[in-house]
Amino acid sequence: MKAFQNFLITIQGATTEKDVLERFTEQLEQLSFTIRDMHYLNFESSLSLLMRLELAESADKESLTKVLDKVAKKYKLELLIYPLPESCATVGSHSYILTLLCQYLPPQLLTKLFRHLRKRQLIVTEVSPLEANDLHVFEVRIQADAPIDRQQLMKELLELKSEFKFDLALQKDDLFRRNKRLIFLDADMTFIQCEMINDISRLAGKEVEVAEITKRAMDGEIQFNEALQQRVSLLKGVRLSDLERLILNIPYTPGVERLVYILKTLGYKIGIVSGGFTRVIDHIKQRYDLDYGFANTLEVKNGELTGRILGDILDGHQKGVILREVALKEKLLPEQVIAVGDGANDLEMLSSASLGIAFNAKRYLRERAAGSLSLPNLDALLYFLGISKTEISGLFKP
Repeated sequence: MKAFQNFLITIQGATTEKDVLERFTEQLEQLSFTIRDMHYLNFESSLSLLMRLELAESADKESLTKVLDKVAKKYKLELLIYPLPESCATVGSHSYILTLLCQYLPPQLLTKLFRHLRKRQLIVTEVSPLEANDLHVFEVRIQADAPIDRQQLMKELLELKSEFKFDLALQKDDLFRRNKRLIFLDADMTFIQCEMINDISRLAGKEVEVAEITKRAMDGEIQFNEALQQRVSLLKGVRLSDLERLILNIPYTPGVERLVYILKTLGYKIGIVSGGFTRVIDHIKQRYDLDYGFANTLEVKNGELTGRILGDILDGHQKGVILREVALKEKLLPEQVIAVGDGANDLEMLSSASLGIAFNAKRYLRERAAGSLSLPNLDALLYFLGISKTEISGLFKP
């Protein structure tokens, strides 16, 4: 049995006519071809049409050229027809989407990116733009013969990030990429623009001491539990009334309101989990009507902090446990979960989600996360979900 003949057709040019697309397909009705692939772009009166046709019964390049050339000449468009070899190289069975976000997209970035992917035997099958506000966002579809070592690839791509300013996320190209249903966010320097324990330390006159311990903990130099106990002990004597006034003036990360509104509209469950304190988290949870909130509880006596924590410490490990338990409670798969954080103690939580995003984080966390976001506005992570500017605007009207 003779193998079917395949043809690749490209049609492009400038035209203001509205019926071009149907005129080409109308001409194909005269021949025994099956359309296997089709990509069409109409941008500012310029069109580009790419089709792969498969010979169904009897046809050839000459007859194909003859019928299509009539329309191409009528609309003054360029027509190219290439017969494809019978044995084309097959793409891998594992598909991924690499999303790029940048304010400026130099050709050098794409050159180095594509070269690196090729050297890793990763095949780029499609590059598509995603409409975004003041950003260039591109979704690069990648095929691989075997599952990608995401951590290793992210580590390698972050070398490019040190040379070019861009953000990225690598996800499996499957049903769940746009079907997430649960997101958990860290609080300090993620949902809010401060380290609350540092701000509280000013009330105790211990700002320098607490800030130094915080930095060492976020860099992974000392265990979180030890660091937290040391810092909380320095808060002894802070009046609860002063703490509550501080909480009322929390600076929230830009984009939080829009992010929460859109995700809730889409049916997401939203939680905030923090190694900080319940008085802060309960306030945030109530203000934004979040579904879950978890944190440590500060002991208060006679209207003042005692410098102690009640109950077990909520550390990085517990963040991961909480995320997994909530996902189980909500009857959701790990593939439907997002986690966002900025510090070393967020690693287990990010690793427990299919999309773990390091938000303005240190390199330690960025290399181990599925996504890295260094923009100031948190709602930019919506682009990693394939949600465009138009879709965002349609849902959120401030």
